Amino acid sequence: MTKVLMLISNGFEEVEALCTVDLLRRADIQVDVCSVTGEKILKGAHKINVEADCLIENIGRADECAEMYDGVILPGGMPNSTNLRDDERVISFVQTFASAEKIMAAICAAPMALEKAGLLKGIEATSYPDCIDETSCIYRDDVKSVVSGKVITSRGVGTAIDFALTLITELGYADKAKQIAKAILYNC
Repeated sequence: MTKVLMLISNGFEEVEALCTVDLLRRADIQVDVCSVTGEKILKGAHKINVEADCLIENIGRADECAEMYDGVILPGGMPNSTNLRDDERVISFVQTFASAEKIMAAICAAPMALEKAGLLKGIEATSYPDCIDETSCIYRDDVKSVVSGKVITSRGVGTAIDFALTLITELGYADKAKQIAKAILYNC
């Protein structure tokens, strides 16, 4: 079974996180929502509480997780995105996943963690406006989501469905992504 890890803290953007988890689970992809706060109950940017599946301190080292998971997802929202960017464990995870050639996906402001980890250099990427240095990558503001090798970035709440479907496709389930898009009446 395909498994991905979502790293998350307080102030996450609810639509970006939950839409992604929902659509990936519809595609029978296991998503483990992993809190980096030390607490399982997290409060979203719009005061919606969510319970994480696990805590980062309990899941093992980054290299062990890179063997167990096919990718890592970083939802946006504030201060979640800055919390992820400033957490050295998160930076270690995305760098380790990159070295293992796993999927790294970030939406909205969360690409700032990929930028800090040095993973956007020389590739196409996008984000919420003004959240990353547009000179740190080949910045795209004309698309909803960008796939550049194993890195997937997206712009924000309005692109969350596209982000999730792109992620499903890049994980090897293009047919399921099309079936889900049709079932949820996306782009009809």
